[in-house]
Amino acid sequence: MVNKMKLKSLFFFLLLLCLSFNTAIANTKTSSIKQRQYIVCGTSQDHKSLAYKKNGQWHGFDADICRAIASAFLDNPERFKLIPVSRNNIGKALNSGQIDIMLGNSSLSSSEEVSLYVTPVDTLYYDRQIFAAREKRTAQSMRDFEGSKVCVMRDSTASIFLDEYNQKHALGFKILQMPSLISLKEAFYTNRCELISDSEIYLKHIISDVKTSNPAEILPEEIAYIPIKAYTAGNNPNLNIAMRWIINALKLADTANITSQNITTFLASKNPSVQNLLGIEPKTWQKLRLEPEWVQNYIPIFGNYQQILDRNIGASSELNIDIKHNNMIEKGGFLISQPFI
Repeated sequence: MVNKMKLKSLFFFLLLLCLSFNTAIANTKTSSIKQRQYIVCGTSQDHKSLAYKKNGQWHGFDADICRAIASAFLDNPERFKLIPVSRNNIGKALNSGQIDIMLGNSSLSSSEEVSLYVTPVDTLYYDRQIFAAREKRTAQSMRDFEGSKVCVMRDSTASIFLDEYNQKHALGFKILQMPSLISLKEAFYTNRCELISDSEIYLKHIISDVKTSNPAEILPEEIAYIPIKAYTAGNNPNLNIAMRWIINALKLADTANITSQNITTFLASKNPSVQNLLGIEPKTWQKLRLEPEWVQNYIPIFGNYQQILDRNIGASSELNIDIKHNNMIEKGGFLISQPFI
């Protein structure tokens, strides 16, 4: 009996020690960000609308989200770094501490999340998987492309969705799997395949970047909507929570119709969620060890979630993508915010 009690006591001691150790790691990560005085975000430079430099300044969707994180942690939207990280290196970059959060055009499967030991933060936006055709033709439907060679990225969600689409509609596509986005682009423009399938953001970029006498064209067919997510390392739950509420804050501002033009009118709001969001009541942000008034300072310059999306991906961007599916759910889209209480 005594031995059993000792074993139980030892078990609970080790359990508490393990929990304390994991909490210490998470708190150390948050403290190290404040100590080094900058945020490090992973990005994909294969998608220009996400991160690119112009006149020495970072622009793009990922740059603006990373600025929001820097504002929340450090009260300065320019205290950040963007590092290109390939899909294969996401887990290594996060778990080694090379980056604090992975943005980019990433959509990992459940098995990848487990094997890479990463945790989703939130859905950043939904990208559409579509087709582009190498040569313009008069096509009434995808049936006119039956039996075509189609290039797609190997071991990707795009590859899985394309295979399902091909089987469902019995189109007899000859699917060519490419090892990287660069090889995918090269195969398409050297006529190894008549069609290419990937995200709308990527396809619009490569079509605008490559100038030929017979330009490729985007086809109207939609294969799937792909949730693009942000990720943190699996051993940093506190950091993950902080990042999630930062991104949610921008979405919540959108839901509440708080914009760069009207934010000052909300400072007198009696809504508890809005008071917490804007730092009028600072305790919630303080519990997360973040700057209470960061939303007040950020939104007048960079806008809420919809304004950020529109500027970098939507109608106000070079891509001019219809992003109605990236509206908040209250406005007919797929994105969701939570009250900040």
